[in-house]
Amino acid sequence: MNLKDFKKWFNNAFWKAFKNQAIPVWVPQTKKDRDQIILEVYASIESAQYAPSVPEAEIVMNKGMGVSRIVPVFSIKDYCIYYFCIKELEDILCSKRTENTFGGWTLGGKLRQKENVEIECELSEYGRYSFNPSAWVQAFGEFNSLLYAQINQGNYSHVLQFDLSNFYDCIRLDILERYMREDAPADKGWIIALLFYLLNHWNRRNTGLHPQIVGLPQDALADCSRILANYYLQQYDEFAAKICNKIDALYFRYADDQMILLNDPQKVEILLLLLCRKLDRYGLRVNQKKVMLWKAEELAKHRFIEVQSVFSKKDDTKNPELVSFFVDTYLKIPADELEKSWNQGMPLLNRLIWANLESLSQRKFDLIVSRLLSESYLLLIDHKKLDRVASLNVKQSVPINLDEVLCVLGSKSVHNSFHREVLVFATQTKNVKLELFFKRRLEELNLMMQKNAII
Repeated sequence: MNLKDFKKWFNNAFWKAFKNQAIPVWVPQTKKDRDQIILEVYASIESAQYAPSVPEAEIVMNKGMGVSRIVPVFSIKDYCIYYFCIKELEDILCSKRTENTFGGWTLGGKLRQKENVEIECELSEYGRYSFNPSAWVQAFGEFNSLLYAQINQGNYSHVLQFDLSNFYDCIRLDILERYMREDAPADKGWIIALLFYLLNHWNRRNTGLHPQIVGLPQDALADCSRILANYYLQQYDEFAAKICNKIDALYFRYADDQMILLNDPQKVEILLLLLCRKLDRYGLRVNQKKVMLWKAEELAKHRFIEVQSVFSKKDDTKNPELVSFFVDTYLKIPADELEKSWNQGMPLLNRLIWANLESLSQRKFDLIVSRLLSESYLLLIDHKKLDRVASLNVKQSVPINLDEVLCVLGSKSVHNSFHREVLVFATQTKNVKLELFFKRRLEELNLMMQKNAII
């Protein structure tokens, strides 16, 4: 490959992802400096001197119950290598799709066009810092739209729901590489070799001199690993869909979350046996604690499908009457029912945050904004949503001191993803006091992790 062909991938679409200031990675700011970085990366490949760096930083996210997900942040040169390899192999990795499976859209984020209405959701912990965050939302919306349409039509009485234990961490790299080499033309061999050199050695802070043989990096810009993980499941998808079809069931998958719609619950045990046996051949396991067999109407209630359907068209969130009806319905849901529902009812708040809340009566407006200002919601928020919440807060009858609330949460929280999002918000709004506080708190957390000390 010549330099011109190598450089073509690193256009604005690539560099745009690094504009998210919540990603703590050094990025060249001028076109001249960017061109120089690309030249250096190309030269390191051509001269066989490229070696993956140890990740520059770690983003720590709260998975719940205090359990942390450590998200590595690669150097800009490693991101160039990873992105280049996936772009070169994209046609192979994203071509074989089983119907109703989602996760294999391309890095450009050009999703399949569907007439089904998008259902917005909170960006997953993988999608928040991706090359195209909106593509994650759109894909998840399409998944939910198709799933909910089947449930609403009443064609299936039950839904089997499950996911995989530590999916990314259990992907066997030898199997993944073998599949890629079987599918790829011979002239892509050196690119596959380069890709797996990165995948085998990026984590040497933990693996030492031993190459990593299992697991994909769940790095900050998650799209490259997302495409590989989806590709890893493609043969399983084909098998699962055929097995489901034999019992008149319907198979759905988004990432590693799987939903099977069926009418005969007596078939569930043999179905799971066959699927678990197939997954075992890939080194994957079903998470037994998350296997649920729902009656269709129970799942619809658990996910508040009827409430979600109030906003059934793209511009419905701007309609004052529909917004008021959605809010009324949401506020009538008992607190304990919300707590037990899908993601503790957070998807409903995420539908509302960008809606025309300003059209509500002052009483309703204050009630909804108080939910958006709750500790549980703020701790999961990104800087864009935080900016929206701040603009809503000042319109309350009695605005709260949002800076004070954020500082209290920042003092208690040890998951630095929250602090990075608030820091971006503070920087963009030129809130110097808040910015200084969260810079100091990030330094404290970094020191704590470096020293492995509780302070």
